[in-house]
Amino acid sequence: MKASALRDIVFAHAIETAPPHEALPTAARCDAITQESLHALGKSSRSGEGQRAAFAAFLQERALRVIAAAQLSAEIRALRQHAAGVSRWAVVSVLAAAFALGYAGHAITDPHRVDLLSPSLIAVVLWNLLVYVLLLLNGLRGLLRGKPAAAGPLLPARGATAAASSGAAGWLQKLQLKRSQLAGTGLRRMALSFERNWWQLNQRPRRAQWLMCLHLGAAMLAAGALASLWVTGLTRAYLVGWESTFLAPSVVQACLNLLFAPVHHLLGTAPWGLDEIRALQGWMPGGLGHPTEGERWVQRYTLLLGLTVLAPRLLLALWQALRARWLANHMELPLQQPYFQKLQRDWAGRATVLQLLPYSLEITPQRQAALQRHVALRYGAGAQLKLLPTLAYGATLPSSVEAADGVQRVLLLNMAATPEAEIHGELLSQMQRRWGVHADVWLWAADFAARNTGAVARVREREHLWLEFVRQHARDAGLAAQVVTDEEAQT
Repeated sequence: MKASALRDIVFAHAIETAPPHEALPTAARCDAITQESLHALGKSSRSGEGQRAAFAAFLQERALRVIAAAQLSAEIRALRQHAAGVSRWAVVSVLAAAFALGYAGHAITDPHRVDLLSPSLIAVVLWNLLVYVLLLLNGLRGLLRGKPAAAGPLLPARGATAAASSGAAGWLQKLQLKRSQLAGTGLRRMALSFERNWWQLNQRPRRAQWLMCLHLGAAMLAAGALASLWVTGLTRAYLVGWESTFLAPSVVQACLNLLFAPVHHLLGTAPWGLDEIRALQGWMPGGLGHPTEGERWVQRYTLLLGLTVLAPRLLLALWQALRARWLANHMELPLQQPYFQKLQRDWAGRATVLQLLPYSLEITPQRQAALQRHVALRYGAGAQLKLLPTLAYGATLPSSVEAADGVQRVLLLNMAATPEAEIHGELLSQMQRRWGVHADVWLWAADFAARNTGAVARVREREHLWLEFVRQHARDAGLAAQVVTDEEAQT
């Protein structure tokens, strides 16, 4: 899922899970938006595209409709357009600071010398080699651990304001909202909830962006040192040499040959001999041995930093940039959370068609609304409920209602009646023969429960009686009746 689509979904999630506010759509309006989105994507959902991509399209379509239904100010709507990644100004600042540090680091030490044992240049090379080893070990550990889990949370936890303030302090600096305008309102909690969740879910792409920035900074640090080395050489004659109290010329020779091994291998030159290293010991101009000695060592150090720092760091920065782009286009949501589980049921239920046959029970508008809520709760908001004409008491199952592919037949029985083997049992047997596995039995319990509000034990006893009756008379079909109450459907 692309970052823009996920950002819209997270913004819609913040709207729906925020405290009630006159500017935000109600839960009933959001349910209606779910129906509208399912209807709008009905044809595309049956095409050959994958179910995962189709569900993501549904989430985004629904999120856009939820956002459009909210009466938000321009400042809050602008908040949705903010990226949670690294800003361009931050990247430019890091690169400029790294270049200036590298330039000053060499210029401050001694601009008249090319020290063969320069602490700054050697430290830059060794530090980068250590970083490469750590990156390799971290990559191997990542392969062994497998795919990282998707970032959370997204749950509408209590006290979201405090959690957002503590978990996304840096990100909150980007809020272009007046604190006095939103303080203490549901809109402020909604905004902070969005900030917190969007910052959390965008961790992996943002981390890749920061790594890209750090690799570019390391490359600019080396580039700054080289720039200082070459610029100073335009107006200065470098003295080339080395000095040490504890290191013998043979040790210096071994260290330099090991350090410059990539350069020797690239140029195909032989390692430095001991006599050459001895000739460069000290800082007297007469010990240089050749007028172009300084230029040669500047070129060698340039090649060394280019091979060990500039080229690898630029390649790593390119890799992290491509990785950040890929991660931004393949972001994931915590679909296991209740908010998305409900939407998954709604999406999966778009292909569910329920034909309900009431038996000896008049379907009033109130009962129909309760049945619709029960269907949405059990099968998802996309499920379709089609009511058949009520079957009179003692009548047989009509021959016009037969089993059909893709249609779930439901027989609705009134739990207020006492089950009778010769009436209800015969009806269940007919249903079993004609409908087979495409059948279900629902028990309407709202009326009986309303007449026995003070006799809970009697209601439970009647439920048990009917459930056992259905189980015995529809044993071959393996049916298990569902109890439908108006209170349950509204939960």
